[in-house]
Parts: sequence; C-alpha cells; structure tokens
Amino acid sequence: MLEKGLFLMVIGMGITFFFLGILILSVMGASKIIWKFFPEPEEHVAPARVISPADTEIAIAVAAVTARSQK
Repeated sequence: MLEKGLFLMVIGMGITFFFLGILILSVMGASKIIWKFFPEPEEHVAPARVISPADTEIAIAVAAVTARSQK
C-alpha cells in the first residue's frame, strides 16, 4: 500500500513538474513573439538645460542672502 502511494506521488509530481516546465517555456516564447511584433515605444529624452552665467550669478546671490539672513 505504501509503495503504491509513493509511486502515485512520484508520478503526480513528475507530471506537475513537466506541465510547469512546458508552461514556463510557452510563456517565454509568447513574450518573445509579442515583443518582436509590438516593441515598447522609446521615450524621447529632453536635452539638458544649459546653465547660463546669469543663472549662476543669481544662485550665488540667493545663497549669499540666505546665509546672511541666517546669522
């Protein structure tokens, strides 16, 4: 009786392992096919803002005023 139970357990676990392996492979294959025909659109990156000397001077003035007011 114990031998039949172990045999049934091994068969059940083997079938489950086999099924899950096929499921993983099919999901990976479907994913590759979907990405091939429907790629994700690329996001356009805005160019970085160029800091002018006037901006630097304003930042220095604000920092100086802030430091002076905290004393």
